[in-house]
Amino acid sequence: MKLQVYTLRYLLIALLGVIALWASLFYMVILEEVYDNIDDGLKNSKLLIIRKVNENPKFLTNYESEINQFTIKPLPKGNYPVYNDDDDDDPNDVFVNSHQYMEYDDDYEPVRLLKTMFIAADGNPYALTISASMVEEDELLEDLMAALIALYIMLVVSIIVINYFILKRVWKSFHALLEKLRNFKLGTGTAFTAPHSPIDEFKVLGKELEGLLQRNEATYASQKQFIENASHELQTPLAISINRLELYAENNLLTEAQMDDIGKITDTLSRLVKLNKSLLMLSKIENKQFPDEERIDFNDLTAKIVSDFEDFADFKQVTISITQQEPLLFTMNKGLAVTLLSNLIKNAILHNHTNGTVAISLSQNQLSIRNSGTEKALDANFIFNRFSRHSTNEHSTGLGLAIVKSIISTYNLKICYKFEEGHVFTITFP
Repeated sequence: MKLQVYTLRYLLIALLGVIALWASLFYMVILEEVYDNIDDGLKNSKLLIIRKVNENPKFLTNYESEINQFTIKPLPKGNYPVYNDDDDDDPNDVFVNSHQYMEYDDDYEPVRLLKTMFIAADGNPYALTISASMVEEDELLEDLMAALIALYIMLVVSIIVINYFILKRVWKSFHALLEKLRNFKLGTGTAFTAPHSPIDEFKVLGKELEGLLQRNEATYASQKQFIENASHELQTPLAISINRLELYAENNLLTEAQMDDIGKITDTLSRLVKLNKSLLMLSKIENKQFPDEERIDFNDLTAKIVSDFEDFADFKQVTISITQQEPLLFTMNKGLAVTLLSNLIKNAILHNHTNGTVAISLSQNQLSIRNSGTEKALDANFIFNRFSRHSTNEHSTGLGLAIVKSIISTYNLKICYKFEEGHVFTITFP
């Protein structure tokens, strides 16, 4: 998930909660204010009705007045609390919401009722119920709710859109820095320069990256020089030693035992030469010292490498077959592609039995090499480790599959091994 989306997600969650809480509180405050206004009107009507009744007792005989929206009913005599006009609240007042039939609309409409009692001038208690229509207030509240929801949605959308563009602009320099990092390669001789940013934190990050990559560039150059020097310094004395031993072996005065010892020493030195070359190759691959890349046709390359190994296969009495389903094309260093296939095909021939087979299959994104080999499965957890040997061949350096694995990792490929009617190595291309 992108950082910008991640930030907006949490901002959206917070906004939804905060604005929803604010809208709910605002609605409840407005609702309470509407009820207070209606209740004040009902209280005022109550005072006017009681005053009118006391002035004109005939209202007590006409208990109901639908037009004036109030009813008066007598109560049984008893001890009732007396209300004074000076009191702010009458303990007898009860406000309730209800519905009342309206002839004009031929329907029940919401009303607010005030139920109370009073002591008339004649000393008798009466129950008084006053109603006030809430049709307009309900419509007002519905409109208010709709407006709040619309405002809520507009606020959330506006804040998200504004923050999206603000965050996009804020992170623009960061993405520019990332893009420059992706395109930077060690060993090209081009120094890394961080793009300009108006944000202090990104400026600091850019400066730190510049310093870090400068140190890495220096370390890389030093390591590369060391590898080249070490390889040269080792190859030269080894080659001289082998040549001298070969010249010494031409001496007819040597005994058979001495000749045998010279042969063993020469084989050991030759193995050291191979080991040195393999380690140098492995180090160069891991340090990405093969920058040149081109589009490789693995179908043609496989056929060429198999042709190069024909004599070796004939000597080992191994039959090689190639099955091509679709063209397999991939961009990489050609030298590494040759090394990758050569190591796998050579191993398939070398670690095989007489009259054995090697079957190579190519598809659009896979290359599979199957050899009859031994009847025992290899340990898939260790076969790609350095100096991991799976045969008694003294000439093997134990680095062939390690080099294969290093090339695979360099180009983000995948390789897997399985034992299924033979040893099968499968490379999957992206």
